[in-house]
Amino acid sequence: MNLRPLLFLPPLAMGVLGFVWMTSRPEPALTTPPEFQLAVRVQPVERREIVAQAEGFGRVEAEHSWTAIAEVEGRVLRVASGLDTGSIVEAGTLLVEIDQTDNELSRQKTLANIAAVEADLAELDREEENAKRLLLVEQRILTVAAAELERVRALLDRGAGTQATVDTAEKSYLAQQTSVTNLTNTLSLFPAQRDALKATQAVRLAELAEANRALEKSVITAPFRGRVASKDIEVGQFARTGDTLLSLDSTAAAQVTAEVQPSSFGPVVFSDFQSMFPKNASFDTSQFTKALQQAGVSAAVELSTPEPFPAWEAEIVRLRGTMDADTGTMGIVVRVANPLVLHPGQRRPPLHAGSFVRVVFSSAPRPDSIAVPRHALHVTDAGQPFVYLADAEDRLAIREVVPGQVIGSDVIIQSGLTGGESLVLGLPTPPVEGLKLAPVPLRTPSPVSDAGEGN
Repeated sequence: MNLRPLLFLPPLAMGVLGFVWMTSRPEPALTTPPEFQLAVRVQPVERREIVAQAEGFGRVEAEHSWTAIAEVEGRVLRVASGLDTGSIVEAGTLLVEIDQTDNELSRQKTLANIAAVEADLAELDREEENAKRLLLVEQRILTVAAAELERVRALLDRGAGTQATVDTAEKSYLAQQTSVTNLTNTLSLFPAQRDALKATQAVRLAELAEANRALEKSVITAPFRGRVASKDIEVGQFARTGDTLLSLDSTAAAQVTAEVQPSSFGPVVFSDFQSMFPKNASFDTSQFTKALQQAGVSAAVELSTPEPFPAWEAEIVRLRGTMDADTGTMGIVVRVANPLVLHPGQRRPPLHAGSFVRVVFSSAPRPDSIAVPRHALHVTDAGQPFVYLADAEDRLAIREVVPGQVIGSDVIIQSGLTGGESLVLGLPTPPVEGLKLAPVPLRTPSPVSDAGEGN
């Protein structure tokens, strides 16, 4: 029996069975893939008190320095015990005494000259008094002579006298008149002689004052409490006029000229700085100090050492008034009172002159303010500032803001944020509003971890 024509049936049956199996099995279940989430760093927006700071550096100097310069010549007789560079002396302490034997002799000579002038004045007074008394007598004699002349003339007129008698009486009268005139002239010269003697007396008194002043200059005392900065004198050394003997730095206060970049100092003054000065008025450094006081700016001096110490409160004194030609910094002078006094409970060394310090200027606290990192603030192509936020559903939101001053690495936000928002740091990619986010809270590292990472 020929079965070859039936060979196509098995493959056909298998194809039909395969088609039936494929068309009869259940359809597979469809699954939706999970939504893509972009991991971003976020930090909460909080209202807080903001204090802007600027720093400058400089060296400590004594507020007042005094140099003792020899104003008289002589050999040094005495120097204060223990007087040396670095020692502290109290106000009024005798520092150096210079031998003034020559000036003392000159003083004694001047006193003798003054005594001689006073004796001459006394003698002149007595001579003037005697001359006045003699003038009274001579005037009485002149009166008698005049009367005698009149009497003999009357006798001659009556024919009872002679011309010789009249001539003799007239001669006596003229001689007495000459005596009275001479005494009158002598008395008129006494005031001029007295003025000359008084002028001589004034010269001698000036010489005495000069000698006394020279003696006072031979003793040098400390004008204030201070530290000896230098000493260039020893006992037995001859000091010439103009020689520098020693210098003294006051311990009452120290000052620092802090070199500050103007750009960093601007944020310290939150208010409108220009409104503090009168219009069309020249700038005065004293106005600068008053403006800082009105703005509530404070200063503190920190010692530049590996170990931190408590800062010294400082007073802003003045602006130097010139810009440094090399660094472009402005000098702000601050004053520290009692830099060498150790306060109980404060473990810090004295603030010595010459120390290199850091001066921190702090603004008045600005409460209830919002600030964001500078890198979290973006600008549209049209120039509108905005920030990225993560909304309540952890989706990307774009918020327009009005920025204010830049303070260090932060920017004050004047409007657009109220606090409580979740700020996205950095630039999300892609920056599509509504994009699902996976917020990663910003972790503030502790000082210990910072030190570890730094090592």
